[in-house]
Amino acid sequence: MIRLNSICLSFGSDVIFEDVSLHIRRNDRIGLIGKNGAGKSTLFKLLCKTIEPNSGSIISAKDTNVGYLPQEGFVFKNKTVFEEARSAFEDIINLKRQIDTIHARLEDPSLDEEEHQLFLDRYAHVQHQLDVVNGSKVDAETSKVLKGMGFRDADFTKALGELSGGWQMRVALSRLLLQEPNLLLLDEPTNHLDIDSILWLESYLKEFKGGLILISHDRAFLDRNATKIWELERGAVTEYSGNYSFYEVEKENRKELQTARYTNQQKKIKEVERFIERFRAKNTKASQVQSRIHMLEKMEKEELPENDESQVKFKFRESKQSGVTVLEVKEVAHQYEGRFIFRNVSFSIERGERIALVGQNGSGKSTLSRILAGLEQPCSGTIKLGHNVLFDYFAQEHAEKLNNNNTVLQEVESVAPFSMIPQVRHILGAFLFSGDDVFKAVSVLSGGEKSRLSLAKILLKPTNFLLLDEPTNHIDIATKKILKAALLDYAGSLLIVSHDRDFLDGLVTKVFELKDNRLHVHLSGFREFLDAKTESMSLETKSNKGAASQPAGVRTPGTSRTVTDNTTSNTVSPAAKEDDSVSQKQLYLQKKDQNARKRKLTKEAQSIEERTISLEAKKKELDNLLLDPTLYSNKEKAVEVNKQYQSVTQELNTLYKEWEDIHAELESITADELEKK
Repeated sequence: MIRLNSICLSFGSDVIFEDVSLHIRRNDRIGLIGKNGAGKSTLFKLLCKTIEPNSGSIISAKDTNVGYLPQEGFVFKNKTVFEEARSAFEDIINLKRQIDTIHARLEDPSLDEEEHQLFLDRYAHVQHQLDVVNGSKVDAETSKVLKGMGFRDADFTKALGELSGGWQMRVALSRLLLQEPNLLLLDEPTNHLDIDSILWLESYLKEFKGGLILISHDRAFLDRNATKIWELERGAVTEYSGNYSFYEVEKENRKELQTARYTNQQKKIKEVERFIERFRAKNTKASQVQSRIHMLEKMEKEELPENDESQVKFKFRESKQSGVTVLEVKEVAHQYEGRFIFRNVSFSIERGERIALVGQNGSGKSTLSRILAGLEQPCSGTIKLGHNVLFDYFAQEHAEKLNNNNTVLQEVESVAPFSMIPQVRHILGAFLFSGDDVFKAVSVLSGGEKSRLSLAKILLKPTNFLLLDEPTNHIDIATKKILKAALLDYAGSLLIVSHDRDFLDGLVTKVFELKDNRLHVHLSGFREFLDAKTESMSLETKSNKGAASQPAGVRTPGTSRTVTDNTTSNTVSPAAKEDDSVSQKQLYLQKKDQNARKRKLTKEAQSIEERTISLEAKKKELDNLLLDPTLYSNKEKAVEVNKQYQSVTQELNTLYKEWEDIHAELESITADELEKK
């Protein structure tokens, strides 16, 4: 679809791309990753042709239609939410305007017969065009996508100027999806979406037929939507054929091989240099010395991999233990402009509990967190902190409370205990402040940088209860991993407002969901909560499709349906009851067989995984042996190691295929079960 040939781009002395060649094929699902400032958004602008490379070429197929969602900077005309999203169908809307114009002219009594016939012909032509593009779908599709993005019917008539930046982004994304481009470029699409909207977007993208390139710090989103990873690093793009989880493993393997190649090359270089030094003065060895000097000059030098920030670790400052009950909330309610956001919210948090607070945007998560932190007062109800509770609260607006006269390093050192001063630079590195960045004045930092700095400060204070509102915004995947590891080691209690699924999975032990003005408590981990929600949304979608495909007045087998003006009665016949009984028994037996098969397949998969782990470790050992040049001084041993390597590789490939077949069958069984539900 699009080919980039030897692209070079720099801004002054800052090299963004250096001789980059890429090929985007139809239906590619690519995750574009890299450090902040590496040039990810710049690559999108190149593909949209809003900027031009210094050299190289970008060749696009004639039918390429690129849809681009930037992180920010949306420009809207004075329209409502529905009008802006609906403008994606501008060609259809234009045809409808022509129809209206023709209707008006046909009603003009001054038209003669010939003119009247001309307008009728024109009407038939335009109406045919409208039928071809399915003009009746406009309002229904617009409404469907907006609701998927979290908008309610009452929001459709709101002016875009009344919306926050996050909701404006949703309108822009809705309009983009409705345009149905054949290549989607999405720059951090989940930043302002709640969990329900993220799940809806994933479902939409799963059915999307075109190509897709994503920039995202949401690991779960990348895993579910990308089948290829492009890593942008030091002006080059490296491709990995798999999702983000595959990329992590494969990159680590490549690093180990690169380190081994570097080590072996350094040994060889030292041996050659010793030879040169030893025989440089001997005339009889002059040609050999010169040969080795030329060899060193022409040798392509291996480099060590860059240091990995994910290796940075830190622990929270120790604090005295709180009482058993950390927080007690009773009958709390709050309203805004006469409308209740939530009411009758009651719960308690016990020592050591880690809880996620989730809900749709606008459900009151941040408001409730501010109330719990004492920054707002509820309309009614009580909030009581437990004995010896030392709590701290993080929200994005805390960035405005930083001391602008300090440098980044000074700001963190101002709250760091003496024992952690040596680690401050490492911690700042984990939050993307490396090198000379730590000497920047706080006053010149961007909003995202200030948020990261605020979070780093909070994590250095002594606490036994943390209340965190969207702590993972503005930080990358590696930093999230560091933060999550630190929170898992945290001895205190946690209440976290977040929509980051990978971050919450395995971290929290309970989920509070604000929904329909109430707090719903889910006594499970986040994965179980998410699975239940995904299944519920899937069933709801199927139910809606079924209702939409069932015309009014159609009789279903075994049911007599009588329709009057305002009532519908359903009476089930005895034959239908008997059929239903037999059907239920068959379903039970079939489900029993399926469950038995699932258990057997799961056990087989676990056995294969255990064997695979063992063989992968063996293969890694053999890889290292084969990279060791001393191995080849013993021919028999080298042949034996190579045979072992081939055998292990062959067995691994067989196991991978068996594992894929088993999981394909498991997925088929699960899909069949969902279909029957």
